[in-house]
Amino acid sequence: MKYRLDWFVTIIFLLIWGGGGCVYVPKKPSNEFTLGDGVILPPATKVIPESVISPVEQSGGLAFSAEGDLFFANFEKEGRIGRFKIGSKQIPEVFIDLTEWVSPIGDFSVRAEGLRVDTQGRLLVADAGTGKLLRISPSAHKLEVLADSYDGYRFGSVKDLAIAPNGDLFVSSPHTGTIYRVRPDIGYVGILNDDLVRVEGLAVSPNGKQLVAAEPDASRVVVYDIPEDLILVDSWTLVDFSPSGVEPRGIVFDEKGRLFLALGDLNEVRAFDLDLGIEIARYNAGGEAESISYWNGSLFIGGGEKIRRLRLRD
Repeated sequence: MKYRLDWFVTIIFLLIWGGGGCVYVPKKPSNEFTLGDGVILPPATKVIPESVISPVEQSGGLAFSAEGDLFFANFEKEGRIGRFKIGSKQIPEVFIDLTEWVSPIGDFSVRAEGLRVDTQGRLLVADAGTGKLLRISPSAHKLEVLADSYDGYRFGSVKDLAIAPNGDLFVSSPHTGTIYRVRPDIGYVGILNDDLVRVEGLAVSPNGKQLVAAEPDASRVVVYDIPEDLILVDSWTLVDFSPSGVEPRGIVFDEKGRLFLALGDLNEVRAFDLDLGIEIARYNAGGEAESISYWNGSLFIGGGEKIRRLRLRD
């Protein structure tokens, strides 16, 4: 990939992050960049992937509870959600087997993909197999279907989800080129995107104003400025990897608002400072980087036969 970022592009990017549209092409980081708040991301040489759970037959999303419980999708079989307490010497356990709760639809059975934990400790699941958005109580004794259709038509396969500070949920359906917007408290299900995008990974910016989405087929990351009204909006391109064919998959923010991208079979994670408009770090993911989550100063990467940890601070 050819990198270019001069002062003009930097200024333009800063203007657009507040609202607008352009393509940001990041330069290669020095790994020695100090942020304005004095927090420094460690250099790549000091971030060594650590195996958290291995071997594990797992594929799909990762999510953390406030207490540090790691939930991971498709544990040993499709539709089973595993749970593991970070720092514990106990082995992973089965949190819930969705195949015991959700019936197949035709030839399609349950397959968990995106996972998130809400402020009440409930686990949200994007079920790619049957096209349902599920919500599970902390005790796993109650399961609700929050949404499975729009305008009388069933969802296509849903891939990931993100939670906004106001409780709105955004769900990606790459096969149909749709991002659904769900407001559970009033039973609202609508569509966010006015353009056709086949996005997978989703993350809401810490200020709740932007939805950042990874579109691996187009080798880019796009942004939707989230409207307060329930209306359709177009995206603008944040990062364009198309010259290199890099496929961004998972997306997560840390508490400082830095954006981390999991780059699939490139086996790499890249970090971006969006306020400054630059790429600030690259890390070896230790294997396929399909899904990514952040908790307590560390990144957790899913993909392949291991769930790995990248410590960003001691």
